[in-house]
Amino acid sequence: MNTRALVSFCSTLALGSFPLLVQAQATVAQVFNGEMLGSSLRDFESVAGVSQASDGDSHNYRVQGCEVTATAAGATVSALRLELSPTCKADLSSFIGTFAPPSNETLTFGALNRSTGGPMAFYADCLDLCGNAYDPSVYALWEGPHAVNFTQVMLEVVLAGDQAVNAAYSWREAISKAKGDDFVVDTRFNCERTFDPAAMHHFQSVEVTAVTIGTGLSTPGC
Repeated sequence: MNTRALVSFCSTLALGSFPLLVQAQATVAQVFNGEMLGSSLRDFESVAGVSQASDGDSHNYRVQGCEVTATAAGATVSALRLELSPTCKADLSSFIGTFAPPSNETLTFGALNRSTGGPMAFYADCLDLCGNAYDPSVYALWEGPHAVNFTQVMLEVVLAGDQAVNAAYSWREAISKAKGDDFVVDTRFNCERTFDPAAMHHFQSVEVTAVTIGTGLSTPGC
C-alpha cells in the first residue's frame, strides 16, 4: 500500500471510529422546528443530541446555548418549548406558517396576537399572595385553525422584570375590581375568559421569555 493510500485508509478508519468528532452540531432552527412535532423521540434526538435531563415525558436539551424542552408521551414528540433570550430567538413559521409574527422582531404577546388575529386565552400561576418560593409566570394560549392542524402556541413571561410585574399588577387590579380579591387569590380567572381583553391590553408590549408549541398543551387551573 503506497503512502497516499495508507493516509486515506487511516483517515477513513479514524472517522468511522469517532463519528461524533465530525457530526455537525444541530442549530436551534433544526431542533425547534415544526417538522419535529409528531416525530419519534429517537428521531428527534438524532438531530438534537442526547437530553441533558428528563422528568417523566419532559426532556431537556441544550442547543447552541439555548434551552429546548421536548414533551414526548409515548415516545412521540407532541410539544416543543424554547427559552428565549437575545441569542435564543424563535421562528414560528415552520409551525404555523403565515400566522407567525416576523422572526426578526422581538416576540411579544401583542406581536403574536396581531399576526394570528387572536383570540388568545390568558392564564397565570399566581397574581396575588404568591410567596417567595419561585417567580410565577403569565401565559397566553392561541390555537390555530385546521390550516395549521390546530397547532397551539403558548407564550410565557416570568413575572420578574418591571414590565411584566407592572402588567400583572394592572391585570390583577382589573380582575379584583370586578370580582373581588378572593377571585384573584383562588386563580378562578384561569377558568373564565372574561378578563382576556384586559390581559392583552396590559401585556401586549411585554417580551416573552419562553414559547411552547404543539398539541394538548396544559395550562394553570382554577
